[in-house]
Amino acid sequence: MKTAIIIPTYKRPAFLERVLTSLSQCVYPSDVEIHVVENGPVSGSEEVCRTHSIGGRVRYLYSPIAGRSKAINYAVERSDADFFIFFDDDILVPTDMVAVYVSAAERHGKGHFFGGPLIPDAETECPADLIPHLPRSAIGWSHGKKEMEIPASDFEFFFGANWAVFKADLEKTGLFSEELGVTSEKISPVGEEGELQQRLIAGGAKAIYLPGAVIHHFVPRECYTVGWVWHRNFRLGVTDWIMTYSPMKMRRKIFGVPAWILKSALKQKAKLLAARLFGFPAMRKSQIQMRDAYLSGLVHGARAEQNRVR
Repeated sequence: MKTAIIIPTYKRPAFLERVLTSLSQCVYPSDVEIHVVENGPVSGSEEVCRTHSIGGRVRYLYSPIAGRSKAINYAVERSDADFFIFFDDDILVPTDMVAVYVSAAERHGKGHFFGGPLIPDAETECPADLIPHLPRSAIGWSHGKKEMEIPASDFEFFFGANWAVFKADLEKTGLFSEELGVTSEKISPVGEEGELQQRLIAGGAKAIYLPGAVIHHFVPRECYTVGWVWHRNFRLGVTDWIMTYSPMKMRRKIFGVPAWILKSALKQKAKLLAARLFGFPAMRKSQIQMRDAYLSGLVHGARAEQNRVR
């Protein structure tokens, strides 16, 4: 079973060198390769791949269009591997990480996909009022200490920075949706791995949780600011418009936005104004701010779709 680790990277050669150093300390089966996919502007990643001590295992690829989903698809389509492990360039892994994934794949076989926990490696402490509104990648996640199949009804997603799947199952289900995922645009939608994993579930694949497949994920201090969290929740709104609301037939629209969404967004703006004028407690104010961000993202998603149709 040939295995490929795929790492998309965008303008972060220092982070790439860091994760390759972490991977260089792992124990590998002989047929494991590392595919680094630089996307967008060239920024030194090829040099890192060429000169790093683990370079013999690394295949450098370049995708000119900035976009995480596009980059991963680019690598998958050009690989002859049977099994893919997906990492990001801002993580660290334990020495048995690759072996944990390969062993699970050999035991369970096709028709299964895999993921593990995340421990945040944060630059600073997060304000308490923001914690409820942060993604798992910023606060950490674990499904327990035992390997197990997560029932389809309970499964949400494995981190895009830490999961694995057979190529045969990707060929059956389809690759990453390129309208989702991080791009060079600040308002790009999120959730590309979750959407793909839900398609795998719908196709009959089973999600296997591996407690030993744990990553440490770097969280910069900016991720614990109101501005970053607001922006993240805005992008969630854009994502939900694309994935949930856009396919629905809604009769009453105002400027291309369903009336009920626009009404809810305007009401939330009024609540936000009141919170600022009357000095609401931090926890309540953050709740109002992040709901405003999400609804604003829904509105933006609807308007952007109308403009594309025009």
